[in-house]
Amino acid sequence: MAEKTKVKLHLPGFYALRISPEMQALLDEHAAAIQARAGANYKHSVHVGAKTAVARVYPAGAAGIREERKHASLSKAVGGW
Repeated sequence: MAEKTKVKLHLPGFYALRISPEMQALLDEHAAAIQARAGANYKHSVHVGAKTAVARVYPAGAAGIREERKHASLSKAVGGW
């Protein structure tokens, strides 16, 4: 019978990888690509927390909100439709 393999995660290293400048650059690149597909009425940003970095693409104002409501541009750019 096969032995079970145990894996022990080194969480501080994992968190360091998730907030590294390389990960932030990758997130920014992907968010910029989604923003470009969605159109000019959207912006993107990367936020870094204690344990992870997060990229967001969001409407730039009322025009972006209307465009998303009427055409689902951002949802389509992400691949949700």
